[in-house]
Amino acid sequence: MRLPGTSGPRPSGVTGGFVLLAAGFAVGHLTGPPVVRLALLLASGLVAAVAVLVGVHVNRVADRRPWILVIIALVSLSVVNAAWLATAVLPMPWPQPPAWLVAPPQIGGYALLLAASLMIVLRHAPRDGSGTIDAAVAGIAVAAPVWEFVFRPRLLHEHAGIGQQLIVLTQILVLFGICGALLRVARTCGAGRPCLAYLFAALGCTVAGIAAVNAMPSAAEHQATVPALFFALGYLCLGAAGLHPSILGLMEPSVPPAGRTPRLQLEMFGAAMLVVPVVGGIGQLLGAPPDGLLLTLAPMLTIPLVLVRIGRLNAQRARDQRALAHQAAHDELTGLINRRRLFAVMERAIARHARGEAGDLALIYCDLNDFKPVNDRYGHEAGDEILRATATRISATVRTKDVVARIGGDEFLVFCPDTDEAAATALAARIAGAVAEPLPWHGHALRVTAAVGTTLWAERRAVAPDVLLATADARMYANKRARKNLAA
Repeated sequence: MRLPGTSGPRPSGVTGGFVLLAAGFAVGHLTGPPVVRLALLLASGLVAAVAVLVGVHVNRVADRRPWILVIIALVSLSVVNAAWLATAVLPMPWPQPPAWLVAPPQIGGYALLLAASLMIVLRHAPRDGSGTIDAAVAGIAVAAPVWEFVFRPRLLHEHAGIGQQLIVLTQILVLFGICGALLRVARTCGAGRPCLAYLFAALGCTVAGIAAVNAMPSAAEHQATVPALFFALGYLCLGAAGLHPSILGLMEPSVPPAGRTPRLQLEMFGAAMLVVPVVGGIGQLLGAPPDGLLLTLAPMLTIPLVLVRIGRLNAQRARDQRALAHQAAHDELTGLINRRRLFAVMERAIARHARGEAGDLALIYCDLNDFKPVNDRYGHEAGDEILRATATRISATVRTKDVVARIGGDEFLVFCPDTDEAAATALAARIAGAVAEPLPWHGHALRVTAAVGTTLWAERRAVAPDVLLATADARMYANKRARKNLAA
């Protein structure tokens, strides 16, 4: 059965295929000779890359960028596995691949997996990017003592070189960082849980493989068999994650649940950042040399995350400031500017006019007639609709350089720079005609009219906006009284 709205493979088919393939690889690893194990390890990475490529295509994943990084990472890791296989089957001048051939693609592959996981999580929870970065940094912080007290002593005991230590440390830091990032969305992924489960399984298998490599004695019979099997299963889990239809659910943005307060979140972020230098330097406090690899590599992974975190904080602050500035200058219901903002615009225009700028200034005061009866009869929703429609109609009637504002209730102002008396009078008439058009609303025709008062300022001297407003207001009420007397 396919998931609703998808045309990709069936979930049961992906699960069944994964189980059969994993079982076949396990039998081959546990019973085959070393060359077969190396060949199977290489095949598992390539099969996973093909599975992800097919999965994002047949499941019609819209944002394929994270999964392209996963494919590149699998190919990069397969280069390392190919080097080991070539060393085993071809005559080589070295008993094992040199570090320069293994370390760069291996480190690059794991770094790409970390980047892909962050992109997946940010896609899933775009409004929780800072929390996601915090979770990744926390994962790296947890990895630091695991490396320092579990893996490093074993590597030192085995006299492992700097290259091998660098590879293992990179794997541990990146995998724990990925785990922290993915845990951030474990509660909110919904339909993407099967895909996320495969990703966690891939992480678990990879960590188990690294642990097996460094925990088992070098002379143990299965020293190479067990880790290779774990790595192969991890690759296959990545392939199943990309092929499973639930990949669409994982890639769908969702609203994150309410999290910690920003202050507590920042305190935890700072605490996580302190773990690495404390753990890396604790040996020096005890008379041993500090862990230079940890103190170098962990900051190389966390500092870019910190920079992204700071960038997001600055961007959020800028957005908040713009939102507050907009709210302070605009009417929430209609989106028009408010009285304070209009007066600031008028003051600048009046100053330019006083210095000799061409044209005169006009202010049109518009007050709605019969608004209260309509509001009382049909409710506040109808009244709000009238106000929004009035704002739209007035804005569509005025010139581009004219400024429309709502100053409260059912009162609107139109400020017209560079105009004359005839143009201002004609504009006031057009506004009154536009506002008087009936407004369809839930099967009713809402009708209001506009009482309009216009004042013109032609003198080349400064005048307070309040003075123009008072004059326009007085003329509006005079026109309203004249209409009432005429109607009587």
